[in-house]
Amino acid sequence: MSRFVTLTGMAVRELWISFRLLLVAGTLLLSGLPAALLPPVLSPDLAGAPPDPVTWLAVAVAAALTLAAAVAAATLATERRRGTAGWMVARAVPRATIALSWFAAFALVVALGIVPVAVVAWLVFGPFILGEAGALAAAAVATACAGWAAIAFGLFAGAALPRWPAAVGALLAGGALLVPPAFGQAGPWWLPADGLRVLGELDTTARPVADSLRAAGVALGLAAVVLVGAVVTFERADL
Repeated sequence: MSRFVTLTGMAVRELWISFRLLLVAGTLLLSGLPAALLPPVLSPDLAGAPPDPVTWLAVAVAAALTLAAAVAAATLATERRRGTAGWMVARAVPRATIALSWFAAFALVVALGIVPVAVVAWLVFGPFILGEAGALAAAAVATACAGWAAIAFGLFAGAALPRWPAAVGALLAGGALLVPPAFGQAGPWWLPADGLRVLGELDTTARPVADSLRAAGVALGLAAVVLVGAVVTFERADL
C-alpha cells in the first residue's frame, strides 16, 4: 500500500512538472465558461433545439473529461515507450501498481476539478434552475465517475498503443461516449456517461438523484472492468 501511495504521489508530481496537471485541471475549471458566456441560440443541439446554459455546462465538462482521457493515454504510452516504466519494473515494482498509480493520479485530478465546477454552477444558476443542492452534488459525483471510466479507457489505449494513436483513439472514443449524453441523447444503460445527461437536464429531469446514483454505479463498474483490461494489457506490453 505504501508503494502504491508513493507511486501515486510521483505520478501527480510528474503531471505537475510537465504541466499536464494544469492542462487537465484548468480545462475542467474553465468548463463552466460557455454556460455563462455563450448565447444558447448560436449552437443548436443534436435534436435541433437550442441548448440551455445547463446543457452547455454538461457539454463543456464532457469535452474536458475527453481531453483528460487523451492525456492519460498519451502519458502511459510515453512512460512505456521511453523506458521509465521498464526502469521501475527492473527494480521490482509490479506493473499493475504502476498502471493503478497513474489511474489514481488522474482520478484525483478529475475529482478535485469537478468540485469547483459544481460550486461555480451553483453560484451561477442557483436553486431556481438546478433545484436542490443534493441533486447537483449527485450529478457531479456521477459525472466524476464517468470521467474515471474515460480515464480507464485512456490507460487501456496507452498500454496497447504508441503515444499519438493512443491519444487520438482515447479522444475519439471519449468524445463519442461522453458528448452525446451531455446533449441529452440517452444511450444504453450500460454506457458510463448518463451522469452527464443528468447534469445537462438538472433543470427539467424528474429524478436527478436516483438517476445520478444509477449512472455512477454503472460508470464505476465499467471503469473497473476497463481498468482490469488496462492492467492485463500493461502486464504483457513491451517496456
